[in-house]
Amino acid sequence: MATNSPVAIITGGASGIGLATVERLVELGWNVSIIDFNGAGADIAKCLGEQTFFHQANVASYEAQADVFSQTYKRWGRIDFVNHGNFVEQGILDREDFCAPSEASGDDGPPRPDVLVIDVDLYGVVWSTYLALHYFRKNASKAGKLAMTSSSAGIYACSEIPLYAAAKHGIIGLARGLGKRMKEQGEPITVNAILPGMVATGILSGEIVQSVPLQYKTPASLIVDAVEMILKDDSLTGQAIECSGAEIVLRPALPFVNKASEYTAGGKYREGGNADAVLQFGQQRGRQFDM
Repeated sequence: MATNSPVAIITGGASGIGLATVERLVELGWNVSIIDFNGAGADIAKCLGEQTFFHQANVASYEAQADVFSQTYKRWGRIDFVNHGNFVEQGILDREDFCAPSEASGDDGPPRPDVLVIDVDLYGVVWSTYLALHYFRKNASKAGKLAMTSSSAGIYACSEIPLYAAAKHGIIGLARGLGKRMKEQGEPITVNAILPGMVATGILSGEIVQSVPLQYKTPASLIVDAVEMILKDDSLTGQAIECSGAEIVLRPALPFVNKASEYTAGGKYREGGNADAVLQFGQQRGRQFDM
């Protein structure tokens, strides 16, 4: 049934940062769909009342996420905000040392590496982003807000967890590029990335969290404050919002190194009227890899 109250979908909403965000939105009168691999989310939704609805799902599966978005839209008739990437139980770091020497012998090379961290932490966000755009455009206002949860590992070199860092770097690239695209197209959809620092969540062991000096920890409430900032400011889009310690800081993209980089990466090549041709060529060339 349709509702006049705004509707949000929060992935990883059964614990940690995601749960803190869910609780704040419920306080503000939102209806919230919670997606999490952790079945305990059902009890959380029950405690929070009819404003929440829990879906146990694997975010690495496009089909599973698509089902959640469909159920949410059928239930409330709108989707206004999607905050994804708050994966705690399902969110993972590198499951093996990508840089460790392989034990493979012979000439055939090592077996495929474990890249589940990419499937969950990057593809999971890509899927929910794609679905969010579809359902935002079904709203009467055609509007919506996306807040992707990246990490400080998305802007700094993290030698111990390079695949996790790659996933989180990818989220920032997606948010900046998509935010710019929506603005260029005049669509009332904002896209931003939130970059938490060291937050005490299930992705880290209690021993590690306890060893970090208090002044270097980032409270989950600070990330929730960043979410509220996004919800209140319709002009905020394409931003990487770092939440570190007690500070929220907008981290600008690197400046263009010269006119050549501005022409290519800054999109000035489109002034020659060949933007569509570039996109079409890329799409056609990519189809040669269809299996």
